[in-house]
Amino acid sequence: MNPASGSCVACGARFLGGVLACPRSAAGVPRDAPVRRWAPGLCHPPLVGRVAVLKRLVGLAEDVRRGLGRAVWLMGEAGMGKTRVKDAFVERLASEGFEVWEGSGLALPGAPAGIFRELLDATRALSPPSGTGRVSSADAERIQRFLEGRERQGIPASLASERTALFDSLCHALMPHRRPRLLVLEDWQHGDALSHALVEELVSRLSHTPLLLLALQRPSGTAPAPLSAEVLTVGRLGPAESAALLEGRLRHRGALTPAAREAVLRGSAGHPLHLLHAVTLHEEQPEREAPVMGEAALAARQALLPPVQRDVLRAASVLGPSFPRAVLVALAGGVGPLALLETGGWLRSVAGGRYTWAVEPAPGVDELSEEELPAAHRRAAEAYEALPEPLRQRACMELTRQWLSAEESSRALPCLVSLAGWHLAALEPGPAMAVYRFALGLADALKPDAAREWRRRLWEYMGDAHRLAGEPVEAEAAWHTARKLDDEGLASPAGDRARRLFKRASVVLSLGRYEEVLGLDREGRRDCLSAAPLLSVSLDALSALALSALGRFEDARARVVLAREQLLQAAQEDGPARAGVEALLHRAMGSVQLGLGFPEAAASEYVQVLRWSERSGDTWEHSTALLNLGDAYSRAGDRERAAHFFQLSLELDSRTGDRRGMAYTHHGLALLHTRAGAPELAKEDALRGLQLASMLEDRRLQSLLRCVLGRAQLQLGEWEEAGRQLQLAARDASAVGARLELLQAEACLRVLEARR
Repeated sequence: MNPASGSCVACGARFLGGVLACPRSAAGVPRDAPVRRWAPGLCHPPLVGRVAVLKRLVGLAEDVRRGLGRAVWLMGEAGMGKTRVKDAFVERLASEGFEVWEGSGLALPGAPAGIFRELLDATRALSPPSGTGRVSSADAERIQRFLEGRERQGIPASLASERTALFDSLCHALMPHRRPRLLVLEDWQHGDALSHALVEELVSRLSHTPLLLLALQRPSGTAPAPLSAEVLTVGRLGPAESAALLEGRLRHRGALTPAAREAVLRGSAGHPLHLLHAVTLHEEQPEREAPVMGEAALAARQALLPPVQRDVLRAASVLGPSFPRAVLVALAGGVGPLALLETGGWLRSVAGGRYTWAVEPAPGVDELSEEELPAAHRRAAEAYEALPEPLRQRACMELTRQWLSAEESSRALPCLVSLAGWHLAALEPGPAMAVYRFALGLADALKPDAAREWRRRLWEYMGDAHRLAGEPVEAEAAWHTARKLDDEGLASPAGDRARRLFKRASVVLSLGRYEEVLGLDREGRRDCLSAAPLLSVSLDALSALALSALGRFEDARARVVLAREQLLQAAQEDGPARAGVEALLHRAMGSVQLGLGFPEAAASEYVQVLRWSERSGDTWEHSTALLNLGDAYSRAGDRERAAHFFQLSLELDSRTGDRRGMAYTHHGLALLHTRAGAPELAKEDALRGLQLASMLEDRRLQSLLRCVLGRAQLQLGEWEEAGRQLQLAARDASAVGARLELLQAEACLRVLEARR
């Protein structure tokens, strides 16, 4: 054979290099066809032994045409012919008026719901089904953010409602609008948790919808098929079926001797893909003795590939299960070898212009040595970095893996920071902190100055993650460490020092150390705040909050007024930083109004905090505003609104894992129920909050919750238990020096004694 030629594994045709497909394959899907397919037209091997499965699928399609939606899971090991059955089914339904959309679970590995993001582009111009709204560009953008793990971090509504609305929008986009639709999800075993949740929701809505969902999955998949889905298994061929496939695939009658035919059938053992490769090997090398086992045929075919194609397989062996076409083109030095590898049965196209392995390269053939691996990973990482910006961002996880495997930690660190940022944007601080800790270990291996700068940045980011998770003590420790590193080695810019000072002051405030907040404010005035006007105003707002907590409400009001004047003089900008400052100022004024006894005015200020924290994307600030709104409405006697905002705060805190925020919210709900004369509900919320506070080992918070629990038990007439809880509340408050909590507990004890 010419070294630049190839053989089509499906039909056996030989062709010269440089072509894009086998000459016998279809020219591709017509432009106006109702089929959304990613793979080009390729040859199909004979369809043998799958008639029963195909007949069952056709029967289900008839149900779908009548409006009875169906979900089918096509299960089978790699190479059993699932894709061949799917292709025959697609061709039949497309010719009968079905719309066909195809996606792959291997699209964008590591990205949340990558398979649906690849399908989303087709939804915007569709007419909606009767009774539902059109998927607008704003809705599509919102779904895109959700699927990318980038939900807006301060939504002014219930997270459960927001999630349901997003699922609704996506399901409406995927539902058929004019004609019955076939939605094919290949390689479903690679689907992530969000994809699984979306499919569960989609399947639950199929009963009266002309949509057939067909998922192709290997048994090793992580998620079981939905209970309402029908599972069809594609197994090995029987002896007669294997012989029929062999006869249908042979290019020339009598091309195999009886002995060779028997060896191919015995070696393939009913495995269709192994049989096809064994036949192709015999056609390429007719004088060669046929291998006994299918794996041996794969190894022999790989060894016979032209050098260019073998080099491509060697270079691509370090890539994951799926990789962008552009990356492989860069490694191969052109598209010619890729077409030959695809028609030759080594590569397979999947959604989004990506490739995956049709068969894994044979072990022991063209394997890279340990010394060659770092250089190969480096070339792969450089090919990924050459991708356009959006594709490179989506491939961040794979790019990180390649740089680490190339033993270049400094190149991996920016990718790790981006990866952790995705987790934070998806309100998942735990995984983000795990990434930051791993990155800290890598930073230690860098040169001293570079290591110090990276540690500064990573400790600051870890503080952000701890704050989002409701762990103020850990956040303060992280930001304190970052500030200590400011004093070592190369000095940080004044703006960076001001930002870290502000962050530490914000968490010190949440820990109730109000005098320390004022001290940090004075320190910042001397050191760095003059270089950061917005941060200077923000620290004024924190100081006002500290003054309010100390009962100095007039001083706090004056500080807020002065801060607003400074904000007007600062450079005008309409970004997240400015929105964050506005949110803080409104929170400070709300605290003043609440302290002066004007809960309605305080509620108006906290509503503004919600609006500005949504713009700034500060989830923690948004959660605090929801809690403050519940408190303000509770003091104003509006029980319904108070309960609503407390519930929203609980949902947001539970999403981020903020147990401290949840405990404070349960305390607010318990107080609300106590004032409304519902001691049973108050007792229930107090017990839930006390359980969380005990897990946190926060004795000040335990004192608050024990006190409100004692008051509820007092109303219920449980005097002995109320006395015990109030005594424990006083003991906890005394242990941590919480004077106000101690006075509150002692006052409740006096009421109890008077009633006795």
